Amino acid sequence: MSKQLFDKVAESIAKDHPSFKIRYKNESRLMRLLAVLAYPFNESFADGYITTLGSTVYFPSREDVEQSYAHSADTLAHEGVHIFDAERHGVWFTLSYALNQLALLPLMIAFAILGSWVPVVALVGGTALAYSALWLMMKLTSNRDARSLTFFALVGLAGISYLVLSVWLAHWWTILGVAAFAPLIPVSSRLRAKWEYRGYAMGIAMQYWRFGSVPDSHIEHRIGTFTGPDYYFMDRNAERVRDKLNDIRASVIDGTILLGALARPYQRTLDVLKDLGLVKGSASA
Repeated sequence: MSKQLFDKVAESIAKDHPSFKIRYKNESRLMRLLAVLAYPFNESFADGYITTLGSTVYFPSREDVEQSYAHSADTLAHEGVHIFDAERHGVWFTLSYALNQLALLPLMIAFAILGSWVPVVALVGGTALAYSALWLMMKLTSNRDARSLTFFALVGLAGISYLVLSVWLAHWWTILGVAAFAPLIPVSSRLRAKWEYRGYAMGIAMQYWRFGSVPDSHIEHRIGTFTGPDYYFMDRNAERVRDKLNDIRASVIDGTILLGALARPYQRTLDVLKDLGLVKGSASA
């Protein structure tokens, strides 16, 4: 039944989004590259996270899906919400998801123009060297501490070079050069949190529809996802996260999550569960 659920969820997404595909990170060159880029900040990107790009969902491996079709079905339904939102909102979905950090680019360009481009080239070159060394270390050793130490040591040297060259060549424009990194400060990203609340609402909904209740432990377990580093601290206010997740739970129980133009991903998933006879919790608004 779990495999059937996974297949039916996939079919329901494909019906709404014909370009939808399932792929596997260990079979994708792009995902292997992204795994290297993400490694210093998320060591489990390749084998612990499911990633959606456009309408393609990347699971870590075929074996990962086969080990737990039920969990994979829940995750796929979650990613189906993101596919719906990305298609509905277009480029704004992608930009708003990383808007805080994307502000670094115009600030860095402004510094290169008004101050000096040399420190920027040194920083970019040093970071590229750090990633090259990291890629090599990932081939040579399984020691994660050694990999991280190598990367951050080289990035640190690149940062020092950037600062020294900025003071030497850009003088007072160094202030702008330093300020350019302000977007990397891990402050809450309410827009990113907005999309993930919709995604994780699917997990809350499936828990209720399939088992008839959503225990407090389910809510408490999810708070760290929003306040911690998994999504770069997208909402650091734990009480606000708890209140929002409780509101979502209430909307699932009273059925209002199924109302409105944005409810389609939830309704189609509920329809799948009904067709398979898996619904225990009431789901009428």
